[in-house]
Amino acid sequence: MSEFRVYALEELGPDSYPPEWHATIKHAVREQAGHRCVRCLHPYRRGEHGKGEWTPCDERCRHSGPARVKAYGDWYEPGSWPDRWDEEGGLQHALSEWPVEAHWRILTVHHLDGDKANCRWWNLAALCQRCHLEIQGRVRMERRWPHEHSDWFKPYVAGFYAWRFLREDLTRVEVEARLEELLGLEDRQLVLSPHLEVS
Repeated sequence: MSEFRVYALEELGPDSYPPEWHATIKHAVREQAGHRCVRCLHPYRRGEHGKGEWTPCDERCRHSGPARVKAYGDWYEPGSWPDRWDEEGGLQHALSEWPVEAHWRILTVHHLDGDKANCRWWNLAALCQRCHLEIQGRVRMERRWPHEHSDWFKPYVAGFYAWRFLREDLTRVEVEARLEELLGLEDRQLVLSPHLEVS
């Protein structure tokens, strides 16, 4: 889509987003993600769950709480049910027996570099509210990351590296075909941007 580009200042609306953001871009990003958070895989479809405070989990969810469980006809909310799922698959166990709903996991679209004018595909991630806030506070695209990137994040950061270091504006398919090569460009940040801190 031609909408996935960087917008000039004069193209932005009063809310600092381009008009295409509200009309097509954010909806396309959610649809491409299968209406799921690309990080925790929680599903969400706008309008299906009232205001979205509680939304159903399914077998693909990979998040912890807070959540509530419907058992024996009653909802058990955080505090009355373990609202932190353990690494041993507590959420999956609960799902196999009862309906589970997560608290405030409405699907948003996050600009990974924080620039609302930058609507390139690799800068836009469909994230639930909780993942959005966590990633927003931790991710800096231009900062070298000393650990292996999470699988969900690799295509985004590889697309960023292709643009930043090679000046190539690649599609997601092109990035995924060259993923290892592009992720290897991260080491160039030490040479090209020595003033950037490593965290």
